[in-house]
Amino acid sequence: MLEKRATIEGSIHKRTPQRPASVPTDIYISNKSKQAAIVKRVRRLMLKENHKSVVIHGLGAMVIRAISMALAAQIALENQIILRPTTETISLIDDIVPDDMEKDLETQRRQNSIIHIKLEAKDGLVELQRKTGQIIHHPSRNRRSRRWQ
Repeated sequence: MLEKRATIEGSIHKRTPQRPASVPTDIYISNKSKQAAIVKRVRRLMLKENHKSVVIHGLGAMVIRAISMALAAQIALENQIILRPTTETISLIDDIVPDDMEKDLETQRRQNSIIHIKLEAKDGLVELQRKTGQIIHHPSRNRRSRRWQ
């Protein structure tokens, strides 16, 4: 039987969820992620850097956006990738900061959905990767060192 949450006297501070050390082929979707940028990143990773798979992660409300971005990447790569989604539920911890400073800080747990979509290259894309070879990616303008004279 589900229990109702007690009324909270104070403000809730949501902690950032723990995630494992990121690899270059992991893409985490946030509400600021632009679809065109994510699709471009997937194309670069799979075509230019010759990665066989890329994983897109979405948490909570970003599950739907992660799915739409994975589908957009599949269309951009002309259906040469296979989507393998897995879902799970994780526990997140919130801090409750009381209005009354005399009281102690409390925590509460809540459940949230998460999706991991593995984009795997089909044989046709692997063949294209082999033909094009690895293309050296130039650093972005933000990382380029400039000397002011």
